[in-house]
Amino acid sequence: MSESRLSRAYRLALAMLPRPFRERHRAEIERHFETLLADTTAPYLAGKRFLILIRAVADVMWTATMLRVQSSQPEHTRMKGSLYRDVAYAARGLTRSPAFAIAAVMTLALGLGAATTIFSVVNGVLMRPLPYSSPGRLVNIWVDFGVGGQSLPAVSTADFLDYKTQATLFQDFAAASGGGTIGATGILTGGSEAPEKVDVSPVTANFFPLLGVKPILGRQFTKDEEAFRGPRVVMLSHELWQRRYGSDSTLVGRTIELDGLSQQVVGVLPPGFHLLLPAEAFLVKDSQIWKPLQINLAQLQPRNYTGLTVFGRLKPGVTYAQAQAEMDRIATWLRATFPVHAAGQIRIRAVPLQDDIVKGARPALQLLLVAAVLVLAIVCANVANLLLTRASVRERELAVRIAMGASRFQIARQLLTEGFVLAVLGTVLGLAFTYASIAYLSHLQPANLPRLSNVTVDWRVLGFAVASCVVTALVFGLAPALHGARSSTGAVLRGGMRVAGGRGARVRHGLIVGEIALSLVLLVSAGLLVRSFISLQDVRPGFEPNGLLTFRVSLPSANYRGPDAAKQLYESLRTRLLAIPGVTAVGSVSQLPLTGSGPLSPYAFNEATARNWESVTADGRFITPDYFSAMGTKLVAGRTFTTDDDANHPHVIIIDESIAKEAFPNGDAVGRQLQVGPTGDSEAFATVVGVVQHMRIHDLGDDVRGQIYNSLYRAFSRNFSVVVRTDGRAYPITAVRKAVAELDPNLPVSGLGPMGELVNDALAPARFSLLLMEGLGSLALFLALIGVYGVISFSVAQRTREFGVRMALGQAPGELRRAVVAQALKVILPSIGLGVVAAALSTRFLDGLLYGVHPLDPATFTIVPLGLIVVATLACDAPARRASRVDPLVALREE
Repeated sequence: MSESRLSRAYRLALAMLPRPFRERHRAEIERHFETLLADTTAPYLAGKRFLILIRAVADVMWTATMLRVQSSQPEHTRMKGSLYRDVAYAARGLTRSPAFAIAAVMTLALGLGAATTIFSVVNGVLMRPLPYSSPGRLVNIWVDFGVGGQSLPAVSTADFLDYKTQATLFQDFAAASGGGTIGATGILTGGSEAPEKVDVSPVTANFFPLLGVKPILGRQFTKDEEAFRGPRVVMLSHELWQRRYGSDSTLVGRTIELDGLSQQVVGVLPPGFHLLLPAEAFLVKDSQIWKPLQINLAQLQPRNYTGLTVFGRLKPGVTYAQAQAEMDRIATWLRATFPVHAAGQIRIRAVPLQDDIVKGARPALQLLLVAAVLVLAIVCANVANLLLTRASVRERELAVRIAMGASRFQIARQLLTEGFVLAVLGTVLGLAFTYASIAYLSHLQPANLPRLSNVTVDWRVLGFAVASCVVTALVFGLAPALHGARSSTGAVLRGGMRVAGGRGARVRHGLIVGEIALSLVLLVSAGLLVRSFISLQDVRPGFEPNGLLTFRVSLPSANYRGPDAAKQLYESLRTRLLAIPGVTAVGSVSQLPLTGSGPLSPYAFNEATARNWESVTADGRFITPDYFSAMGTKLVAGRTFTTDDDANHPHVIIIDESIAKEAFPNGDAVGRQLQVGPTGDSEAFATVVGVVQHMRIHDLGDDVRGQIYNSLYRAFSRNFSVVVRTDGRAYPITAVRKAVAELDPNLPVSGLGPMGELVNDALAPARFSLLLMEGLGSLALFLALIGVYGVISFSVAQRTREFGVRMALGQAPGELRRAVVAQALKVILPSIGLGVVAAALSTRFLDGLLYGVHPLDPATFTIVPLGLIVVATLACDAPARRASRVDPLVALREE
């Protein structure tokens, strides 16, 4: 029955040959087929069905190759046939050693898959061009005030208009705004859908043409629609058009209700369009609704009021250096023309947009790519060890082939071909691993990887995979090829006692040294990131996130037209929320901590800072009186706000500890005045009534600026966040939604959830780098231990007769076991020392990714090497035990 199954397998493989070739050589193929069937039935019967078929295909293809490369054929055809013959022979050899083939292919798949995954992320985030027309000519405009002062991608309206008239090397400038508030939002109403809060960004009419983005429906904004109090028109994102309006193609030209006002839809943006911005661009965000930026040219805001995000497009052929020189010239003209810019020492930078967007992600991704290359080097060393071991086992076979006329070049070529076959199989499986890994990583979405959702396997990734396949095959295939080609034919054929020494053993030990050293570098790096992550988790953010519930509210402009109406809403909402069981405090803030910069608040505390206005800035926040108690933030001195701290009373502020120490180092800050406006402003000075604990505004590891708090009753804001302190038993999410709906059913609630989620999001970038580095380090450790185990196991197998003799002469099993482990430690310990030196030299590049941990952290550099020594010793113990159990009679009889 099994022979019949084998025959069917051979017949199926025979049918795979081209029919003309099969008919022309039928007699030779049938004769060879019968010989193979008679010679190889017994080994085949032990295999599985799929192995039988694979071996049959390899045998038949071998026969076909032999017939193709007859001596009468041209030279180039014979060379092609030799390649086919080498591949077919390699395939047959691997199917006859399935354990070796599986181990080698899986090792390569893990290494190549990890490297390709990291490269795909690097490619998608750092290398792939932005999805705009000619993205290499797009720049983002940054404005710097003072030496070491404020630096943001924000421009005043008047300066923006001057850029357009003064610049000659730019094709154009376009601007976007937050509509006067941070992260402007609106409320969509009307129709059968519930009210919905959406992000809204006003942009100049040339904004989308400058990016090279065309609407899929409708038209662009026109210049007339930029006029102050001009037509109310909007463009919709593709996602909003699909979700809320059911992809209705007749929507263009009709009106929608936004903030209680009718807005005509003039266009729908293409699918996949997103406005990509640097993290510092706090005024503008990727929005669902876009409307014309209507500037009142008759009443421009002061030039130090930087409310626009400005983009420029260079003319063809203009370099970034030339563009920067022109912006330097414009900055010089602004300083000479306007006193406010002379006092602020304004400087302008034209930053390539792509570099600006990815600058935060670049160091971590470059580090991970280097780590992936190190893992690939470890994989090469591991597979080279496997192939060297296999070549040593096959020494007699190779010697016979050389004795029968095969050249040493042919032997080397055959062994290299086996390496290429393994590399191709490993690359195919590695790409499958890459696809799965990308799908997993896309769910993490750390904040410092703005383009992670666009990471895919494209032609660059495939090219990297192919190049890695070729390079790794050459690297790990070279050592066994040279070893096989240099084998002493006479010595091998004469036989004799096998020894574990020689050139092959030295090469294997050298590869193990490299594996362990590289693994230690990766493990130390991962250990430093672990300690940094633990330090970040221990950071006190300046508030107590446990038991804190937050949500965001946007007030429709049609219903809430002034601060009195907003104040009444704050109080009514607070009263309703406090009535919910378990709620102990309620406060409101213009922008929550850990969500980035708010409106910057320049301040001055001495003559130098007053003269150089905007050289020092704080993050501005507007709060209600109970905000600090709800957040669990300590009031260090003075008092918090009251309901009387509004526009009808003197201007008072609360500052945090960092500003208090800087501005008033020698006395109590409470009751002192701080300059919060330029000299000559009617409200240039405010009285400090309280000092509070410093909060982390940007992220847990980046303590950028202090904070100045103003009363929310003094400055009307349509967008604010509510913080609800609970007793910790449960988060009353349903009750909160109900309370808001009962107060005003047209108030959409967004972002309702525990404050702990924001803290968790703040840890996402560090967690992402840690996850990938831990994965690469663990993989490197696993491969290194497998390599150690394999080399020691092979050494034990080669020395079986030696161990038998030593046991026969009376050496105790325990003593023999310790001798094997000691021999292994002679390789492991130098590897650890080399790895420690390499890690000490390389971890300094981690400095920018660490928090609270020195790159040469003594604990990490002690624990990791000791742990690696212990684990590597345990990997050597199993072969050592096997050596100590050798039966002397059996060992000597086998030899």
